[in-house]
Amino acid sequence: MSSSLQDQLKALGLAKDKPKKASHRPRKRPAAEKESESLSLRKAYALKERAEQRQADQARRKKQAEDRKRREINNEIRKSVNQHRVNREDADIGRNFMFKGRIRKVYVTAEQLKALNSGDLGIVYLSGGYHLLPAEQVESVRKLSAQHVPDLSVGSDEDGDHPVPDDLTW
Repeated sequence: MSSSLQDQLKALGLAKDKPKKASHRPRKRPAAEKESESLSLRKAYALKERAEQRQADQARRKKQAEDRKRREINNEIRKSVNQHRVNREDADIGRNFMFKGRIRKVYVTAEQLKALNSGDLGIVYLSGGYHLLPAEQVESVRKLSAQHVPDLSVGSDEDGDHPVPDDLTW
């Protein structure tokens, strides 16, 4: 009589077996399905890797083209600078100017300073040096690459960026 009342009722056919609860465990997949999934995952990684490689190659080619173009421009500017440069070794007057957000200095003679301030001469930046050139040559360099030519024009501060307030007396 060790069996429980429930077991006895089941044995007589008066009680039904409890339905088994559905387990939340994933069903077992056949080996072919697992293999198919791993192949598609490998394909996805391979496609992703190929796409990244293509992008890297495109970026590399673009950078090489930009470098080649920059070298060609620098060579053209170098030719012009070598032919028309008027810098002098005995120059002792420092002429300051703004270039790329910083104050730079080039040494000139008194005559060159007058010509530089009047616009007859200009400055060209090339390979870490500042070179004085006639205005026509500066314009030809500006057409090749404006970033090699500092702007020497001095903007007027009168009513410009810093206007004087009306209530301020000097």
